[in-house]
Amino acid sequence: MNNKSLRYLYLVIAAILGFFIGGKWNFPLTAWIAPLFVLRFFRESDKAGRNFLLLWVVSAVPTIISWQGATFMSKIHPLAEAGFFLLTTPLGLLPYVIDRLYYRRFGSTAWLTLIFPIANTAMDFFSASGSPFGTFGAMAYSQRDFLPAMQIVSVTGLWGVTFVMSWFASLVNHFWDKKPAPLSWTFAGSLALILSLSLGRTLLPAQPEQTAQIAGFSLPAGKLTEVMTQFSAGDEAVISDLHADELNQIRMLAEDGANIVVLQEGAGMGTSEQVANLIADASALAKEKNIYIVLPVFDLGKTPAENKVHIIDPNGEIVLTHVKYGGNDFEGSLKGDGVLQTIDTPYGKLSAVICWDADFPTVIKQAGEQNVDLLFIPSNDWREVKDIHAGMATFRAVENGMSIFRQTGEGVSVVTDAYGKTIHHVDMFEENASGFTGIQNVQTPIGSVNTLYPSVGDGVGNVMSLGLVGLLIGLFVTRKKKISLA
Repeated sequence: MNNKSLRYLYLVIAAILGFFIGGKWNFPLTAWIAPLFVLRFFRESDKAGRNFLLLWVVSAVPTIISWQGATFMSKIHPLAEAGFFLLTTPLGLLPYVIDRLYYRRFGSTAWLTLIFPIANTAMDFFSASGSPFGTFGAMAYSQRDFLPAMQIVSVTGLWGVTFVMSWFASLVNHFWDKKPAPLSWTFAGSLALILSLSLGRTLLPAQPEQTAQIAGFSLPAGKLTEVMTQFSAGDEAVISDLHADELNQIRMLAEDGANIVVLQEGAGMGTSEQVANLIADASALAKEKNIYIVLPVFDLGKTPAENKVHIIDPNGEIVLTHVKYGGNDFEGSLKGDGVLQTIDTPYGKLSAVICWDADFPTVIKQAGEQNVDLLFIPSNDWREVKDIHAGMATFRAVENGMSIFRQTGEGVSVVTDAYGKTIHHVDMFEENASGFTGIQNVQTPIGSVNTLYPSVGDGVGNVMSLGLVGLLIGLFVTRKKKISLA
């Protein structure tokens, strides 16, 4: 097989692997291997412009297919989602262009293995920073369920994972190209050390300081939409009936031994009066059963509507209230201030956010700064995004060294420890329950683990952004060197 045929074989391999990166059919290893073959293809291609267009197509198509229906844009229009991925794919390919330019000018040296990881991390950071979607789509999320890679975020956040994965692809290509020099082996050893330490962190977790029996439940698939439709048609009684059923379910779980009961996002929807009545009834129940209740409410009587979560203590008092701050523009609700509230309890320090909030790690790092032991994330998803979104939330546990309890409607409910290890997992779409679904009743580890991320924050992303500026300046300064871009 000639070199040209080999190059196109690399492209085909990368395209196939693209179906399994980050989306609905995620396999963590593919995100390490695919960039390796893209680098191999594009560095050696004779016609850079033509092959960039080809790379654009073979990158966009697997992404569009594997992420179909998984973004909020699909709720606007199916073509809006496909168009978004098609238009933004070139941004993700710019690091390959920069890598090719340096490779063609200076060849394959150990130091130049840093070009691609710096550029790729900077673009990943740029794509997620300031986005109303939060960090949705960040490369690191392809490593959900792969605990060794996830541990890197406890130090660097998401962007360290992107750097390490990209450096792996660049180093493998370097070793593929030529006989490695001592510096090459030093870099390879550094990468191996990072991965070894990350693996070690998963093998030696500390014991939790506390445990509590925590139960949660969600509405059946389609129930929230059904209730909203009836409510909009003037049937307010349907809300009252739902609230009565929810209170009965809380009572049953409390009688089954739960110390804390959690409901899904939007479970307490209704008019202002109905929401107030539910809170009063839940407070009385919490006092009667000596439990904490994590109660999300959606007050449709306010303008704009208010999406909140309350924590009610065993005295029947509301001891924490959090207003959702993520995705408000899309759901038309009041935007919260992004300040996390905490409470000290016999079970440790607790906090709570809502669904989309957890996609903003620089806000959630307040939990790490305050040594939160357990974060509740009542949520509501949909079938296509269920695994993606639940997996994203587990990164917040590792970054901040805390357990999470995510109770989700229309999706995956999950409990993890401070290392991202899954304690409990339930996919409501795999259940055949006629009543409430996604029921969790879990002896939950509660306790914080010290991590560096709350102090580092987006530091790695900012450094990589400066590095990218330096790379672009370097290309300008060396522009007179002969380069084949035809």
